[in-house]
Amino acid sequence: MRIRVMTLLLIASTIAVTSCKKDVDVNPSINAIDPGSGAGNALITVTGSGLRNIQSAVLDLGNVPIALNQNFNTDNAILFRVPVDANVGPQHIVFTNNGGYQYSVAFTVLAVPSITSAIPLEWQAGSQITLIGNYLESAYHVEIAGTTDTATIISATAKQLVLQMPASTVNSAKLVVYNNAGSTTTDIVFVNMDNQLKFFTEDFGSGMQNWSWCTAVNSTDFAVSGTTSLKASYSDGGWQGLSFHYDNPIAGSDYSYLAFWIKGGANDQKVDVSADAVISGSPQKTVITVPANVWTYFKIPVVGNFDGSTFQRLNFQMEGPSGAAETIYFDDVLFVKP
Repeated sequence: MRIRVMTLLLIASTIAVTSCKKDVDVNPSINAIDPGSGAGNALITVTGSGLRNIQSAVLDLGNVPIALNQNFNTDNAILFRVPVDANVGPQHIVFTNNGGYQYSVAFTVLAVPSITSAIPLEWQAGSQITLIGNYLESAYHVEIAGTTDTATIISATAKQLVLQMPASTVNSAKLVVYNNAGSTTTDIVFVNMDNQLKFFTEDFGSGMQNWSWCTAVNSTDFAVSGTTSLKASYSDGGWQGLSFHYDNPIAGSDYSYLAFWIKGGANDQKVDVSADAVISGSPQKTVITVPANVWTYFKIPVVGNFDGSTFQRLNFQMEGPSGAAETIYFDDVLFVKP
């Protein structure tokens, strides 16, 4: 009787082990991963055999877990999305099934372009803009947002993209940058100088005259864009001014803002920006502080400063300077349209 009981227990144990082995795929196989690379949130399909019992998956660069939905798993396919916090670069996806068996496939996590800054913030047909950011080495196409106007890529590294800009009818626009992971639209809005009122870019704008009562000459010492800026020398205590005179009346309300770059001199200086030769209205003087030795970009809104006024001169008068003469440089001085 005791022998019969032991025999029954042995048979029951054998059945339990056999059942467990049927639930565990001990020989999984992967035929393909499509695509073999992707950015965060990209949909990935793995095909093969014995895949139904996959319980977990991680990207081995940083052990970033991949969310799996078992409802989408079959014996021949697994679907999942690349984690948005995945580390960029070549690595492996490591799969583990319910028997603890692990196997891996090569995969590359891509990243869409990241643009953090740019210089200059303006362009004209044929001029260059440099975008600064990350994941730019695989950029292959850049266009002006909302148009089919395409920039030419001069050079591309991981952190920097140099573009030659096209002619365009837009007044200002963002740029759309494409790489092998997708596309990014810049937060930065770039100004098309060809469509603005130019006081100075590479030279004085059409119809613009130099009426300065400081020494103001074209210079190739420094430039934000192109090769030429406007060099203004202010004598000690002179309260002198750089002054632009336009042949035609300027209606401030036709524009959104006054934009310009200034490279400071040896010391920080206060400069009064004002309209002159006023035909109508009461434009306000704006006082700016120009930091020493660096290029600084300024935007003065028309509203509250030039709106409701018509005038023919724009002045940049230095308060002093005190103690020594100062030389500063101006570039890309524009009234920008809406």
